[in-house]
Amino acid sequence: MGNLNHVGLFCCLLFVEVGVCLSLGDENVSDSFLQVLMRKFHEQDEKISAIEANTKLDHKELVGKVLRLEEMLKYSDYKQKTLEKTIENMDKIIKELEIRTQTKNLNDEHSHGKHEQENSISEPVAYAFHKTDVSGDQSAIAKSKQKRILNGGVYPTHVVAFYAYLGKAEGSLGLHHTLIFDSVITNVGSSYNRHDGVFTVPVSGVYVFNWNIYSSFNGNIVTELMVNSDKKGGTRSDSHTVREDHSSSGCVVVEISQRDIVFIRTHPTSSSTGFILSDLTSYMSSFSGWLLK
Repeated sequence: MGNLNHVGLFCCLLFVEVGVCLSLGDENVSDSFLQVLMRKFHEQDEKISAIEANTKLDHKELVGKVLRLEEMLKYSDYKQKTLEKTIENMDKIIKELEIRTQTKNLNDEHSHGKHEQENSISEPVAYAFHKTDVSGDQSAIAKSKQKRILNGGVYPTHVVAFYAYLGKAEGSLGLHHTLIFDSVITNVGSSYNRHDGVFTVPVSGVYVFNWNIYSSFNGNIVTELMVNSDKKGGTRSDSHTVREDHSSSGCVVVEISQRDIVFIRTHPTSSSTGFILSDLTSYMSSFSGWLLK
């Protein structure tokens, strides 16, 4: 605005001078002033063009700074979300550690109760109810001893669950061959052994077991779920007559006792052919179970 005001004032002064010269009748002088006036107009046009060019550059630089700020803001939001995800994962790990600690404490209490029970095995069971009318403390002790004898020191709220899969394909399967699901995702209660594929029941109750087997091209895999030496369920994954992968799933709900063992094996008399397929890129042959009640 300041430059435009100066231009206007300059033009007014020139017009006044030109007018004076014209009134005096000096044509040469008037021509000279017109030339000066045109040169000044040209100079002012150049200055205005330079100002406009600088303004455009300033605007372009300002837009660039705004875009960079927006990118920085997006990156800051990404880092915040990543941090929140990390905190969420840490919370899950802490909760799992707490569950494992509680499970270990329960197992320790169970071992201690079992030791006490073995030391006092010669005592009559009725002793737990003897002298219950002597004092309130002795009554509480009797009830506690009765609970240890009847329940074996195991609490009904015990949490048990596991899920594991085969880390790679497995072939050359013989008869009654135990499948070892060596990649463990969940093992609450630490009762599944990834080295031998056996789940050892930590507490008596009703359990649900599920297993899923994928057979390779022209494969024929027959498996069964075993509790100790008893078969509780079986499946057949048959792609023997076709060139494609097949899968089979089995689910068993069974009431079992503490220290029973549960595992998946191939059939004892029906020979398996082909491979059991399992990998992270396509599908996984797996074994899982949990305490229902």
